[in-house]
Amino acid sequence: MKLKRLFFAALLACSSVALAQSDTNSDIYGKWKIKEMIGGGAASVLTQRDVDKLIGQYLTISPEKFSFNGKTCTHPAYQRRTEETVHFFDVAWRTDVSNIPFPNPVTVIETGCNTLFPIRRDHLMIAEENVFFEAIRVRPARLP
Repeated sequence: MKLKRLFFAALLACSSVALAQSDTNSDIYGKWKIKEMIGGGAASVLTQRDVDKLIGQYLTISPEKFSFNGKTCTHPAYQRRTEETVHFFDVAWRTDVSNIPFPNPVTVIETGCNTLFPIRRDHLMIAEENVFFEAIRVRPARLP
């Protein structure tokens, strides 16, 4: 009986890992905290006071919802694409990101509420009102 339980637990753990690996967005799921502002586009409307209020705020990313700054997108599409880093930010955001440690090409993830850019493991950049913030993962998602 004990052996059956151990086998079932191992099988369940393996299936959870396989499910997480099959979701291309599993790398961004979890709870994140805004660490700092790291740049911005030409059309930013946030004041320094607005920026300061966002530092330390949390965002939640899961398959069912994306929540940040009082906004929640339910069932976000998380549309991913890759772009040549310097050209993309020059054309789309009218900004220089040479001081941000982006990979090239950069991964762009549209949530429906915001745009995300994975920087490196457990660090991503989020665009809010044309201001770029670095977020650090504080807790990975608990996938079924």
